[in-house]
Amino acid sequence: MPRNDAELIDEVGQALWGPAWKTPMAEAVRHQKNVVADWASGRLPVPAGVWSELALLMRRREHELDRLGSRVQRAHDTALKRTVELTRLGKRP
Repeated sequence: MPRNDAELIDEVGQALWGPAWKTPMAEAVRHQKNVVADWASGRLPVPAGVWSELALLMRRREHELDRLGSRVQRAHDTALKRTVELTRLGKRP
């Protein structure tokens, strides 16, 4: 397996699950953790079906983050207005 595939699965794993990504990935794609470790080390090739599953998980995460983005922006705007109003009234936010 080309080294860049091992690097890519590591990048995808870290993006989806953080530094301890191998166990959650194994659960998500229904493979043993040692097999995921073999993919990450380059000892085994990543099956096409796993790449498909990861692409689906990434799209779902992207959708979740997009949906949360507007809510976070509204919360920010509300907090900023509150801070400005409290500052205008001479109170500490």
